[in-house]
Amino acid sequence: MTGFAHNLASGTTTLSEITRVRVAVSPDTFFGCFAYATQSGFRAFELSAGKNFWAETKSRWLFGIDYGRTDPRALREIAGRANTEVRIFDGRFVVDRAGFIPRRDYHPKIAMMENTTSNLQGLVLGSGNFSYNGLRRSVEAGSSIIATTKNDFHEHIKPVRSVFEALWGNACPLEAIVKDYETRLADLINSRDTKRSVKENGQIKSFWIEAGYVTKNRGPEKPGNQIFAPNGFRRFFGLKKSKAGSTRIGEITFETETGPRVTKNYRENDNGMEKLTLPMPEDHGFGVYDGKVLVFEPKGERFLLTALELGDFELVCGHRLANVQKMTGGRRFGELI
Repeated sequence: MTGFAHNLASGTTTLSEITRVRVAVSPDTFFGCFAYATQSGFRAFELSAGKNFWAETKSRWLFGIDYGRTDPRALREIAGRANTEVRIFDGRFVVDRAGFIPRRDYHPKIAMMENTTSNLQGLVLGSGNFSYNGLRRSVEAGSSIIATTKNDFHEHIKPVRSVFEALWGNACPLEAIVKDYETRLADLINSRDTKRSVKENGQIKSFWIEAGYVTKNRGPEKPGNQIFAPNGFRRFFGLKKSKAGSTRIGEITFETETGPRVTKNYRENDNGMEKLTLPMPEDHGFGVYDGKVLVFEPKGERFLLTALELGDFELVCGHRLANVQKMTGGRRFGELI
C-alpha cells in the first residue's frame, strides 16, 4: 500500500500510479469508476495506456453525469474502443432531471485491475477525476494498493470493490441514455447562450473556441496541436484571406503561462475551414487540448493562450460570453467582454 501526491518534480500523478500498478499486475480486466469524464481525460489515459491496452484488456467504466459535467463525446470515445462497456450511475433518473441534478451524488475516483490468471489485483483511488487536470495536472492525492495474497485482497480491496460491483449491477447502460443525454445537455448549453446578452458594441477583451477532437497530427503516441476553425476565424487574429494559390494565411505568436513564446502558422484547409496550429501542449502546461476551450487574449501583436475544461470555462467566463456561434459539428466559438 502506497500513498501518493501529484508531484511535478518526480512526475508522480494519479495517471502514473495507474500505469505503475497496471504494469505490476499485468491485468486482463480493468474497472474504472469516476464521477465524470472529459475528452482531455480520455486522451491522456489513452496516450499513457498505449495502443494495445484496449485490445489486450477487458475494461468496464462506471461514470456519473451529475449536473451535466461529463462530456458525452468522451463517453462515446471510450465506448467505441474494443473490449469496453460503459454504464452510468443512476443514469435514467439523472438524465430526466432538470439540470441533471442527482438524488445521490456519485463522486468516486477509482481504478481497479485484476490478472485473472495470477489472481494479482490492484487498486488506485484518490481525488483526481477522469480529466487531464485530475489525472495529471491538479494538486491531487491518493493511495495505491497491490494485493499479492488473499488476505491482502480481503482486507484492502474487497470492501471497496464489492460496493462498486453492486453499483455496476444496478447501473444504466450508456446506449440506453446517451442520445437523450446529448440532446438535453446541448439544449441546456444553448439555453444558457441565448439568455446571455449579445453586445455587438461592447469592448471585446478576448475570444474563444471549443477544441473538440484534436487531430493526431503528431502521430498516435503524442497529443495533437492542430484544430480546425470556421472560415473567417482569422479575423480574430487580425489576419486576412490568403493570397491566390497559397494556403498560408499568416503567423500567430502565442504566449502561455508556462513555456517559451512560440510562433505558428495559420492556414486555409481543403475542407473549407481554417487550420490553427497551437504550441506543443505538453511543453506549455496543457497536456492535451482535446475537449478544452481555448481562450485567446490579445497582447499587442501576440496572443495569450489558455486552455480550460468546459465546466471551468462556464464557471469562470460564462457571464462574459458574447456573440456565441456554433459550427456545423456543434463546436462553439465567440467573444468575451
